[in-house]
Amino acid sequence: MTEEKMNLLSISDVLSHPKRNPETWFYLPPNLKEWNLNTRGIFSLDSFDFPPNSDDFLPEQAKKNGWIETLDGAGIEDVIDNVNNQFENPSLDQLFQAFLYYFENDAFLVFKK
Repeated sequence: MTEEKMNLLSISDVLSHPKRNPETWFYLPPNLKEWNLNTRGIFSLDSFDFPPNSDDFLPEQAKKNGWIETLDGAGIEDVIDNVNNQFENPSLDQLFQAFLYYFENDAFLVFKK
């Protein structure tokens, strides 16, 4: 597995630059109560590039440290688009709230204005 394809990124980076994110799954440490904008996670490689029974596409952190799959790149973009439709210039905190809400509820957060 090539390490350069699987770099640690903060949640802040992932939410700030969604077009840079791969379409694969973003993995984070298992205790979501500890997540914040500085929490670092990692995208998996594309599972289609590996044999059907292989888990070589998973980051080492998922296999060894129990990191969990959160959203894929397209899902992250959808969450950001939804917040952008509600606010002209959403804050990173609003994007993070929406990311967490979607992860926990499989639904978009509708902010009260």
